[in-house]
Amino acid sequence: MPQTARHRWMLIPAYLAAHMFLDWISFIHAVSSINITPWNPPAGLMMGLSVLLGLRVAPLFWLGLTIADIVVRDLPVPLGTALLANGIVALGYGVAGQLLRKAIDPGLSRLRDIVLLLGGSAVAVLVIGLGFVAVHTAAGLFKWADFPEVLLRFWTGEIIGIAVVTPMVLLAPRMPALRWSWGGAAEVLAHGALIGFTLWLDFGPLASSQYEHFYLLFLPAMAVAVRHGLGGAVLASAATQAGLIAAIQITGVDTARMAHFQLLMLTLAITILLLGAVVSERRRVEDRLRVRQSDLAHASRLIEAGEMAAALAHELNQPLTATMGYARAARKIARLEESSPRLTEILDKTVTQAERADRVIRSLRDFVRKGARDRAPLPVATLIAECLTLAGPLASRHEVEIAAEVAPALPAIAGDAVQLQQAILNLVRNAAEAMTPDGARPEEQPGREQPARDQSRRRRIVIFACPAAQPGFVAIGVRDTGPGLAEVVERNLFAPFVTTKPTGMGLGLSIVRTIIDSHGGTLTARSCSGSASGGANGAEGGTVFQFTIPVHAKETDGGSA
Repeated sequence: MPQTARHRWMLIPAYLAAHMFLDWISFIHAVSSINITPWNPPAGLMMGLSVLLGLRVAPLFWLGLTIADIVVRDLPVPLGTALLANGIVALGYGVAGQLLRKAIDPGLSRLRDIVLLLGGSAVAVLVIGLGFVAVHTAAGLFKWADFPEVLLRFWTGEIIGIAVVTPMVLLAPRMPALRWSWGGAAEVLAHGALIGFTLWLDFGPLASSQYEHFYLLFLPAMAVAVRHGLGGAVLASAATQAGLIAAIQITGVDTARMAHFQLLMLTLAITILLLGAVVSERRRVEDRLRVRQSDLAHASRLIEAGEMAAALAHELNQPLTATMGYARAARKIARLEESSPRLTEILDKTVTQAERADRVIRSLRDFVRKGARDRAPLPVATLIAECLTLAGPLASRHEVEIAAEVAPALPAIAGDAVQLQQAILNLVRNAAEAMTPDGARPEEQPGREQPARDQSRRRRIVIFACPAAQPGFVAIGVRDTGPGLAEVVERNLFAPFVTTKPTGMGLGLSIVRTIIDSHGGTLTARSCSGSASGGANGAEGGTVFQFTIPVHAKETDGGSA
């Protein structure tokens, strides 16, 4: 049997057992031996389940109400009358829950949700009560002159049950797991003792016939609500109401005074519930404010980093220009004096790297200034070939294999070559370091037992390019065979100043995303297992970082390059 079907069938006996138990313990001071009591927790159970599951549980409510009439109340009215009245109640709660689930968050995350739940329930119970009491009055159980009083008793008992039990049903899936601690146990005992003491003052030997100490019951419940928010308020309200009903039963309060106690119990339940909702909502607002302040601090640090980068680019420009001049002069002298070809080759590479550093500095200055640039058509194959050349020293240092997989006939893209090279190299560097624990070189890792050939096979990085799923874009990415992304890392992957490296600054991926966003593309990351990304060959697990870059306008209009 499928899991969902099994859970659905398990709900039926669980609900019926809960309904019978709650109906049995609350069947006190009933009006004419029918289901009109000082508080009716089955009403809260029905409203909570209908908010969670909708109208489809109405038949289950009807079944539970009918069985309770037979088992708990020995069917005080004819079966037809009971079936009709219970059908009105079941259908009414099903419709009310179906409407409320569209208007509120079942987790009751806002004060508005509590207000809508109580207000909507009050209207729904009034409509249900009109039908329920009218059926029993027409059957001769009441006089029509007593209709308003009986309706008030029904409405108050149902609303008390909803205010106490429904939030418990809705919050139960989101309640944190209980953990034992001496401090927590002492706090629970203290609150319980305080509730018991206030009940003793109201109903004990010192109590008077006016029960003027009743409002002392607000103090312990409000203390719990202030300390623990809505979750604590719900539990405190249930404990207080249960203690109050038990005290009424033990002391033998006459039925004539139950209407008075019902209104007091209703006031207590609603007050505690609203107070807990206000406390919880305020704490959520404070948490969001702390997050916003942290984001603003990160933004401020990014602005400072941008200013420092601009200043650094300006300061490095002159010594870099001098370095290129000296390198070019040395290369010219070596050629005039017919020096060693190896020395000439080294000087050629020095000039090439110095010129590239100059382009990086100039690109950085333009990027910081946010100046608009006319991006020329950039062949994808050329871009990736240059990245492979530049990543050569990185591959040697980390003993990884770096390969390219470029789909044929890709159109030229519109982008800044230097910035896109930096973005790809940053992703390659992260992949290489992810496959080398703690960023150490493979030969420096302790306990290294596998041969270099196996390590090379396992540590492989692929720079791939293929047509993107979105028309007019090319997908470029980096895939590795590393350990993949942890769940905590994946949630904060592109956040600035978030890093798992002991010496990292947490700006690499944030800068890559900024570069890609400025080009009009998107950057994504995912863990892969035995599948490739974007038309590449299968991988042995690891991570895929992929970004899209728009095709150059001329290529879109005139064809592929």
